[in-house]
Amino acid sequence: MNSNAISTPILEEARAHVSQLLKTQLTEDHRYHNIHHTERVCEALLQLGQASGLSEEELEVLELAGLFHDTGFTQTYEGHEAISRQLAADFLADRQYPTAKQEKVLELIDVTFPPKEPSNLLEEIMCDADLSNLASPHYFDYLQGLRHEWKVFLNQAYSEEEWYSLNYKFVKKHEFYSDAARIAYTEQWNANRKALKQERNAERKDAKPKKADKKVITSSYISDSKSAQTMFKTSLRNHIDLSTLADNKANIMLSVNALIITIVMPLAASFVKGNIFGLIPMILLLLTCLVSMIYATLATRPIKMHGLTDEQTIRSGKSNLFFFGNFYRMTFDNYEKGMIEVISDNSKLDNSIMRDLFFLGSSLGRKYRQLRICYTIFMWGVIFTVLTFALLYSWNISQ
Repeated sequence: MNSNAISTPILEEARAHVSQLLKTQLTEDHRYHNIHHTERVCEALLQLGQASGLSEEELEVLELAGLFHDTGFTQTYEGHEAISRQLAADFLADRQYPTAKQEKVLELIDVTFPPKEPSNLLEEIMCDADLSNLASPHYFDYLQGLRHEWKVFLNQAYSEEEWYSLNYKFVKKHEFYSDAARIAYTEQWNANRKALKQERNAERKDAKPKKADKKVITSSYISDSKSAQTMFKTSLRNHIDLSTLADNKANIMLSVNALIITIVMPLAASFVKGNIFGLIPMILLLLTCLVSMIYATLATRPIKMHGLTDEQTIRSGKSNLFFFGNFYRMTFDNYEKGMIEVISDNSKLDNSIMRDLFFLGSSLGRKYRQLRICYTIFMWGVIFTVLTFALLYSWNISQ
């Protein structure tokens, strides 16, 4: 432990607890997110915090967040931030740590999730310490540990050129937030950035094809690009969520119109017997409900599916065997043979991913177009019904 480290009962207990947790629950494949990374982050937090003139109370909160910020890796790799937060919350609550300080610790853990931006000095220091490895003389050693983890836990393998290019882009765009970090880290960060660029350029030079080889070059974009994969995952998830939302909207419209037809219409019919002027508004409302239900039903109606994909279509890359509608009538042997054909060829795999997104988007567009028509008809139908009833009622009274 750093000789300048602060010592409080809660910190001593947390250090022992986290050390035991990480040493026993993490695997040998956790070569970057391990106890040594946590120790480095905590040391960086202390150095940056003291350089920024933080109080002992603030340093305690910072180190607690640093200790727990990666404990979620003991249970999951993707989405570990939420687990880390919960483990910290449970530990601090059990020790009756002040509620206000608990919230600060949890907020500091949350800010280590990349999309979030720090909003105060403590959060800035937390972010800077978490990525202090970018300004470490041992940066390239840590980088290989991270590369191993991504391959094992995320199934993401990169060539040398791809790996150095990916990390060069990240390091180039990165900026340290706190003044203390900029003073302490800028020189080594610049050295690491330049070294990354050199490694990337060297790999590009070695990988550059000769003219005679140009005809055999193939291109695969999605399966080789982490950014493209992330974008497609996000788009597919958004499409599915929007499709679910569209179905819910259609079900609401079906339910509302069914209630009007089954409950309101019989009551209106009994009213019309003695007030014939109400017949026209009643017919308008009935037509509105029927047409609205037709379009709501069309929006939720499943698309036509053949369930069969022939071998020629698979070989030409014009199929998507990841969608059940294209294979549910196939035998398993034919499906297995076709799937192997797709996943063994990156260009066909990319094509399947793009076709999946395209046809899901087309189906979603159809749903929302029919829903818009449905809601428009319902809105104007109800308006005209009310206006017609009001006019006829006024006319009937004046007679």
